[in-house]
Amino acid sequence: MNWKNRFYAMGVHALFSLVLLSIALILVFKLWYPAPLDQAMGVTQVFWVILAIDLILGPLLTFVIFNPKKKELKWDLLIIVLIQLSAYVYGLYTVAQGRPVWQVFVVDDIELVRAIDLDSTSKRKNDNEYQAKLFSQPRWVAAVYSLDPHVASQQKQDEMFGKSLASRPETYQSLQNRSEQIKAKVQNLDNLFKFNAKADVEKKLSAFNNFKIIGFLPVKSLSKDMVVLIGENAQPIAIIDLRPWS
Repeated sequence: MNWKNRFYAMGVHALFSLVLLSIALILVFKLWYPAPLDQAMGVTQVFWVILAIDLILGPLLTFVIFNPKKKELKWDLLIIVLIQLSAYVYGLYTVAQGRPVWQVFVVDDIELVRAIDLDSTSKRKNDNEYQAKLFSQPRWVAAVYSLDPHVASQQKQDEMFGKSLASRPETYQSLQNRSEQIKAKVQNLDNLFKFNAKADVEKKLSAFNNFKIIGFLPVKSLSKDMVVLIGENAQPIAIIDLRPWS
């Protein structure tokens, strides 16, 4: 048994796996789930489990089967790589489907809308401005009930059955169009001390001392609800990892 050859083959495969890992890290934590949305959506643990299984097992399998004298070696290696790539692509696809594509102001809070939650029957599904773009960070919009009383009534009824207004691109407007409504719903920063340790609040807010903050709005999420700081122009400054309620 030639251990040197096996370790060399495993090392080459590990380098290939590291390239895949680097691409995945950029996509997931820089593009799809910029901090603190990775925590808000609970993607971190899922991501590392998928990557650990995929990128560690590949090189290990190469180490186990590698034997230059084996006639079927090329086919064995090809099968391992194909299985690894299939698992890698499936894992990234799963994470991409769960990414927050829209940060939507609805009535009095912000909802994080995942790609998989978007209404596929929306009249705006082909509207480029409101399409969920794969290589894009989450974008800000507002969702507004229809001015038609009958349509608005149906939208509210749909919400009772789990179809959120935030998941319907046909209701989207620019966040700037809802500035007055946002200002009316902004909560005082002092409320944060009711649900968070004083030291945590002061530490998180200190990073934004140069901004004129008028308050915050709750951010509803899949795993951990957070808050978004709102500036004097009624536009979001940043989402921070603090609780908006108990």
